[in-house]
Amino acid sequence: MAGSLAKGFNRVAPWLVAVLLLATAWVLADRYLDTGGSDDITIVQPGDCDLNTRPCSAPHPAGGTLTLAITPRPVPMLQRLDLTLKLDAAARASLGEPEALELDLAGVEMYMGFQRPRLEHTGNGRYTGETTLPICTTEAMTWAATVMPAGDPDAARVQFRFITRRSHAGTP
Repeated sequence: MAGSLAKGFNRVAPWLVAVLLLATAWVLADRYLDTGGSDDITIVQPGDCDLNTRPCSAPHPAGGTLTLAITPRPVPMLQRLDLTLKLDAAARASLGEPEALELDLAGVEMYMGFQRPRLEHTGNGRYTGETTLPICTTEAMTWAATVMPAGDPDAARVQFRFITRRSHAGTP
């Protein structure tokens, strides 16, 4: 009896593993691959504007422009970062002026932990906050900084991407 159960399990086990691997690949692809199929989110790529050298602006699909600045520059890891997000008058008219926004910082190539600093409204469409990026084991890391209303990740419509690089002792 035990022998027939083992034979039955040995026949089913590879199929179970295959289904599990397929489901895992599906979830990971959905989470990490930028398919470019979403028309309702603006993505600013590092080649379009480099947050390591200057603030970057992006149009919001509902109207207006958002501008993100991260200092110091170039953007370091394991150091305090000051974040400033500005909404122009048209963006404030279409989005209002919430008390706070969040900036979801996610690694594009790999999961780098939960990083979602709160940006407090300081008046006139300006939001400020601070954070620290974890260090990555690779030479360069692409980050996606997604602007979202506090507590509502489904309402995110603008994302800025930037690259951090590891510095080596004795080199800038």
